Amino acid sequence: MKRRKYLSEFGLNVFTSYKTIIPVEHLNIIKDGHDYHIYSIMSYPKVRYVKNSFKASEECISLTLEKQIKDSVETIEIQHLVLDANLDHTKLGLDCPYPYNKLNVEINDNEWLNTFGRGLSSNKISLEAQGVLDIFGPTRNLEFEILYVGQAFGKDGERIATDRLKSHSTLQKILTDYYSSHPDKQLYIFLFEFTPQLQMSFDGLTGIYTATQKEEDSHFNDVMSNPLKYNQIINITEAAMINYFKPPYNVNFVDNFPDEEHKGYSQYYDLDYNNLVVEIDLEFDENFYVQLCSETNRINSSFDFIQYDLFNDPNRKNMCDIFKSDGKRNDL
Repeated sequence: MKRRKYLSEFGLNVFTSYKTIIPVEHLNIIKDGHDYHIYSIMSYPKVRYVKNSFKASEECISLTLEKQIKDSVETIEIQHLVLDANLDHTKLGLDCPYPYNKLNVEINDNEWLNTFGRGLSSNKISLEAQGVLDIFGPTRNLEFEILYVGQAFGKDGERIATDRLKSHSTLQKILTDYYSSHPDKQLYIFLFEFTPQLQMSFDGLTGIYTATQKEEDSHFNDVMSNPLKYNQIINITEAAMINYFKPPYNVNFVDNFPDEEHKGYSQYYDLDYNNLVVEIDLEFDENFYVQLCSETNRINSSFDFIQYDLFNDPNRKNMCDIFKSDGKRNDL
């Protein structure tokens, strides 16, 4: 029977405090001040407009999109694309040049421009096919395939993912190798800003622990007097994500995580932490959410999470066992 080692068990919880998904070709426009130290390179089926499918009424535009999946094409009808409820959509100039992934819109409704459009720098806008699908499509879940997980930190956290990706050899390899064999795919970058949180679990009921009282006191004092090191937080979060998804372009951590010999996150073994949880927020303001997958694993929603034991003792109880819904007490 598994036992708690300590009365006081500690774990590291890392959650997404901010995130951005962007097509790889638009990476240079991200300058929002967030600390994106972890990133993922992902693929998604290409989406394009169907040429000459655009129809406009006063209230809206209707059009057809195509999503290419290998050698098959899925057709998606968008019946009610509204740019503004007060806009006469018949007074729009619509141009969709090859390769049909961008719709150029020229607003020629002078009454609307004089009333509602005074703050616009131009009467022309562009609508990406993928963006139209995200906002106006029939479903709100997008499934991305994880190809690579990486990090950028520097000595004191001064380097972020956008800096790293500008000259990243693996990204260049993926752009060349993956695109050549998957012309039906579009590459995206998922940028993560993670925030750490110390988890604590106390069991003062059973009085059954494998550690002595002296070891318990020493363990508690060591954890409390050693604040989390952010570089090690980034290291262990990256390693956990790589091991969980096992992306095809990653090499390190695919088969050897967690590993107490790895110096990049040794603090958690030195302090005898119990557990690691990585929460990835997959909901976005536009009321759609994404799913992340690989051939090995997937995350379907923000309620899924990545969890690992940070100990090698098969007889030691995970501090989160108390949340198991098996109808039994886990501390007995």
